[in-house]
Amino acid sequence: MQNNYQIYKFTEDDSSAHSWSNSHTRKLFKMKVVALIFAFIAVAAAAPQLQVQPQAVRSSVGAVRDASKDAVILRYDNDNIGVDGYNYAVETSDGQARQEQGQLQNAGTDDEHLAVQGRYSYTGPDGILYEVVYVADKDGFRATGAHLPVAP
Repeated sequence: MQNNYQIYKFTEDDSSAHSWSNSHTRKLFKMKVVALIFAFIAVAAAAPQLQVQPQAVRSSVGAVRDASKDAVILRYDNDNIGVDGYNYAVETSDGQARQEQGQLQNAGTDDEHLAVQGRYSYTGPDGILYEVVYVADKDGFRATGAHLPVAP
């Protein structure tokens, strides 16, 4: 009896094996690019969101009420495509304002970090406008304001 089976060995010269390898490599590359895009989207979704703190004020009859319940957004700017950094600002009808920007520093190194700077202001229950300016980076969070204590 004669055996009709052939044993086929893939060699470097075999064009079909080489073609499969290139095709496989291209598919892996595309998958990595898609995964990277999803990672950027996840970072963008995790960027700080506006959190308005309730503010108590006295009405004309002396009752305390939460002014932020009736507040409307007067201005909202947002520049965040999820790559390299972000910038946003918001102002509300109850006198609150917030602006913040963040920038990726030393990308791709062991010293990679997000450097954030911003400010927020609001009118306190005493009728005084309070403003806080802050920086958050690899050295920590630092805030300044006329009403905040200063370290000795």
